[in-house]
Amino acid sequence: MKFILTLLILFTPLNLFAREGKELTELLRKGNAQHDVGNYDQALIFYKKALKHDSISGLVQYEMAYTLLAMKRFDEAAQFSRKVIDLDSKQQQGAYLMLGSALNMSGKIPDAIQVYLEGLTKFRTMHQLHYNLALAYYDIGNLTKSEEALYRALQMRPGHLNSHVLLGNVFSNRGDNMRAALCYAYVLYLDPEIYNASSIEEMLHSKIESIFDASGGQLHIGMFPGDSIFQSVYTSLNEIKQRSKDSTFTNTLCLFLGSLQSLIEKGHPLWSDLYAHTFYGLQNSGHCEAFSHSLSSLNTDSENESWMRLNQAKVQEMRSWIDSHQPPQKMNHILFGGRSVFK
Repeated sequence: MKFILTLLILFTPLNLFAREGKELTELLRKGNAQHDVGNYDQALIFYKKALKHDSISGLVQYEMAYTLLAMKRFDEAAQFSRKVIDLDSKQQQGAYLMLGSALNMSGKIPDAIQVYLEGLTKFRTMHQLHYNLALAYYDIGNLTKSEEALYRALQMRPGHLNSHVLLGNVFSNRGDNMRAALCYAYVLYLDPEIYNASSIEEMLHSKIESIFDASGGQLHIGMFPGDSIFQSVYTSLNEIKQRSKDSTFTNTLCLFLGSLQSLIEKGHPLWSDLYAHTFYGLQNSGHCEAFSHSLSSLNTDSENESWMRLNQAKVQEMRSWIDSHQPPQKMNHILFGGRSVFK
């Protein structure tokens, strides 16, 4: 039977293949156009017609799954995603993400985790899979596994905003205000116009206030769970707290960023070489004031808006500095052990 089918294919007129391919492409185009404007039912009609032209097309199965996921028809989305994976098509990477997402959003988080882990055996450098795995672990309260997956996501894509946000949430849940503050600040450093910028700025504000608590007590490593690489930062901040009387957000943020100098040489690719190296450079270059005011402008503050209007040159210089100090494409040895080659 296989031999006969091969012969039939061999002797099928080439113009028939061309016509079939053109019709399939047009149906996909129409389906995508309907999906993009939210007409999901109409999109499915075109995709189902496309399946009649090619019932084993990984691309058509993928588009079906994508639209069904948007419609919150999670079981069907999972079904078509599995078909794409079984077909071993070019869309297999995305299919693992969709299958995991469909399972996660339908409350089957342990199953989603297994899908992400399976996908990572094939696509270990895919940062989205690491991030989705981290999110699933976070949803079930496994902060340690979530943190580890986020380190891997950021190793693959240091500029991935959602990974920085989620890492901030992980440390916020642990009560580690320093690490959380660095994560949230870096998100706004990369993209001050991110969709939830105002809420991230509020969380950053809260973390900085917690670090410079008005009670004036001594900071020590036991107050902020984590390893000893931050011990020198605690020491620097204790000295700063005794001297500083200005408790404004701008002053406290810049004092915090200035205290990161001692962290730079600790050798951790994320905390030392990405966060500390970047923010101490920003502060040491004289741009911290403009940076802090630009963050405060995310939430209504007439006094801050006035400062921004009167200091447009400083703001522009700060933004130019940030544009020239973006994260690398990839970080090496970000997990445990090994010296970073980021710098």
